[in-house]
Amino acid sequence: MKKVSWGILGTAQIAIKKVIPAMLKAEFCSIDAIASRRLSQAALIAAQFQIKKAYGSYEAMLLDSAIEAIYIPLPNHLHVEWILKSLAAGKHVLCEKPIGLNLSEATLMNEALKKYPDLRVMEAFMYKFHPQWGKVKSLIASGSIGTLVHVHIHFSYAQLDPNNIRNQKSMGGGSLMDVGCYGVSVARWLFEQEPVKVSGLSEYDPEMKTDRLTSGILQFNKGSATFTCGTQMERFQVVHVFGSKGKIEIKYPFNCLDQEATLILQQGSTIDRISFEPVNTYVLQADHFSKAIRTLEPLLIPVSDSLNNMRIIEQLRD
Repeated sequence: MKKVSWGILGTAQIAIKKVIPAMLKAEFCSIDAIASRRLSQAALIAAQFQIKKAYGSYEAMLLDSAIEAIYIPLPNHLHVEWILKSLAAGKHVLCEKPIGLNLSEATLMNEALKKYPDLRVMEAFMYKFHPQWGKVKSLIASGSIGTLVHVHIHFSYAQLDPNNIRNQKSMGGGSLMDVGCYGVSVARWLFEQEPVKVSGLSEYDPEMKTDRLTSGILQFNKGSATFTCGTQMERFQVVHVFGSKGKIEIKYPFNCLDQEATLILQQGSTIDRISFEPVNTYVLQADHFSKAIRTLEPLLIPVSDSLNNMRIIEQLRD
């Protein structure tokens, strides 16, 4: 299969440290251009990764007819704007989560996408591509823990720099948008339905005005999920899945990059450890999206799922 020609729209740290190195290892990706608002910055990163073309504006790269797909690592408030501009330029789009600032933005993007039936858009929830999650879902489906009753998610880290985009309210910063979106996503994914009721509680930084601690409760038709996320806490992540006859602990549910992953399955007094060889979820994500462009196979994360995730985030925030 011919590799997809990619352009990187921005030089954010996640692109430089995680996504570009991964895409260079991917089977179906060719990174052929990178853009920055400063040509010198784009040229610097292009030289670092031996990318053929560097552009001094995002618009210039979108005019490059050889580029088929765009990866967007920009701050949250720029996601929908540049998805729309990329679509108008005839490009497929892989965009970092969350898909937009709010449901209104995401809905606008979805309506625009309908005008481009040959183009694909996907939100970059890379955690879903780790094989441990396929195992978790199969354990639930097989009844290994009985009936799914409750899921609890924790995801936190410490980031106190007021200049960091995660602490900029106007850019869509705060813990709910940055890491709480994972909790919403995984709960909906495991229950395979939308919550019928949600409640949220947030504590805001008095200076930066972003939520530094948010907890949520998602009530489903049968069962519930709770999550806690924070940006001024000890770095930690875990997911616990509780069933009527057992439980599963996912020790590195989200940022399990190039390290062994372990699930702990408990059924009564029996405890099993299920290990997975190291994989790079960013590589798997890039290849999945590239193959979907070529083969039109279904996306693991369709835009409809992104809209529903944003809908719940907005309800929690309200």
